[in-house]
Amino acid sequence: MRGAFGSGASAPGPPALRRPDGTHGGRRRAVDPVASRPRDRAPGTPSRRGPRRLAAVNALAIALLAGAAARLSAQDVGAILDRAVAAYGNVTTLRADFVQRIHDPMLAADESSRGEFLQQRPNKFVMRWREPRGDLIVSDGQNLWVYLPSSTPNQVVRTALSNRTGENGDLVAEFLDHPRDRFTVAFDRAEAVGNRAADVLGLTPRDRNAAYRRVLIWVDRRDDLVRQVEITETSGAVRRITFDRLRTNQPMPASTFAFRPPAGARVVDATH
Repeated sequence: MRGAFGSGASAPGPPALRRPDGTHGGRRRAVDPVASRPRDRAPGTPSRRGPRRLAAVNALAIALLAGAAARLSAQDVGAILDRAVAAYGNVTTLRADFVQRIHDPMLAADESSRGEFLQQRPNKFVMRWREPRGDLIVSDGQNLWVYLPSSTPNQVVRTALSNRTGENGDLVAEFLDHPRDRFTVAFDRAEAVGNRAADVLGLTPRDRNAAYRRVLIWVDRRDDLVRQVEITETSGAVRRITFDRLRTNQPMPASTFAFRPPAGARVVDATH
């Protein structure tokens, strides 16, 4: 059985609308006055031109909206990213419910789990699972502890944190710390998370040795906080984490981020 973060004890960090761009070409056809005029129809018979016109109008509207989205991506992606970085910079603590979904094409399997996420910036957080109950990932500021009894009972994996950019285990800061230096950023689409309107940004790592191929983040249009993260790993597995009931800057006791391995558990040091 796979653990809360997939196979092994990996942690959550190192955690479109596409419009056709072809143009219509070809020679202009001569207008056939017979074929282009309305056919004779019996009185009271509805014209077929109405639905055809409606379809043409809808197609034109879709094309215009797609073009507007493309222009938005070129002009405003930087502004969306800057707002997300600024909003996250104003967070001292964060508490939220989360749902994690993993799709692994190699195993042809899908998994879903849920729990609570608590964070104290810059380098402490807890992911405490309710389903499967008992799974836990803790960053105490010095070490990242991974305890997943649902898949590896009686084992704890410990990794010393460098607290360098992108290496503190924080699955949100991983993508919002100096993002322009580390990613190619593009507008992907507009899509709501629950009842919250959001802009989706695609982040492609500049480092070819990154643990993932591409990341999507959903930036809330009201408060600019990240509501959802989707990570496509190098293995092809896709991990999506959705946050709900976000509460920021509430006091949290220091004990929230303390972890002591259970009695009898084997501690594996994964520090490189």
